[in-house]
Amino acid sequence: MSEYQVVALRAIDEPVSEKNLQYMHRQSTRAEITPWSFDNEYNFGDFHGNAKEMLRRGYALHLHYANFGVRTLLIRFPNGYPHAAAAKPYLLRDSIRFVKDKTGPGCILEINPDNEPDALEELWDIGEWVDRLVPLRAELLKGDLRPLYLAHLAMLASYQCDPEEAVEAPVPAGLQKLTDAQSALAEFYGLGKPLMDAAGRESPPLASQSKTQPRLKQWIRNQPAATKDSWLERLLETSETSVRSKILAEFQNSSPTPRWATKTCGRTLEQLQAVASEIEKTQDRKAAAKKSRRKPKKK
Repeated sequence: MSEYQVVALRAIDEPVSEKNLQYMHRQSTRAEITPWSFDNEYNFGDFHGNAKEMLRRGYALHLHYANFGVRTLLIRFPNGYPHAAAAKPYLLRDSIRFVKDKTGPGCILEINPDNEPDALEELWDIGEWVDRLVPLRAELLKGDLRPLYLAHLAMLASYQCDPEEAVEAPVPAGLQKLTDAQSALAEFYGLGKPLMDAAGRESPPLASQSKTQPRLKQWIRNQPAATKDSWLERLLETSETSVRSKILAEFQNSSPTPRWATKTCGRTLEQLQAVASEIEKTQDRKAAAKKSRRKPKKK
């Protein structure tokens, strides 16, 4: 098997500054680099740049894929992650963790499985995978726990662990209906649909998220006039969306937000895999029956 690696980064809120682009160019002499993206493909050699520092200097999402088992995903939260307590049950040692900046409120979510080289099918068109995964950061900032559950389940499956002892994290609401970014995350880490269907059987229904808007309006009304004038000046002086992100971060950090509904089931990986196996068998029987009905009758 020939070696194939891809290192990709994406900016989200705003483009990387000219000064920081100089730093990005020093990380690789072969990459395709723009203020919004960094892409490098390897058939030999390795990436020796500092991915976390690249995130701190302007990019917001980093993906490292290699066909010998590497599937690392880093997501940057420049204003911090406001739902740390809710996220705690989904963290797993060095495989799913938040890495705080040495200074300032920022942090990086690191998802780094321990896969065997041939454990998962090879992927291609990695650039498309990266772009599908970008919305995960906005979903996480809203308090959506589905991405963390998917990552946790994928990490359990990737470990050399005893399926009888590996226990799932709390099951979040809405697991039966994933967003495209969440589906991409599940597929990227090799979570098959039968296993996802098995996990989703105990997922609470997805509640309406419409309560956020009234709370945001009330929070804005309560801000001092000078603060709102300052926000307006900053929004008019720059086209960068980071100003909006900083304002929303202040809202999320200062206003209590409803926690994403979860259900603690305590199912082991072995139990989930058994249910997934039954679901797959049922689907195969239905497919076979449907195919047989389509066969032309012998005259």
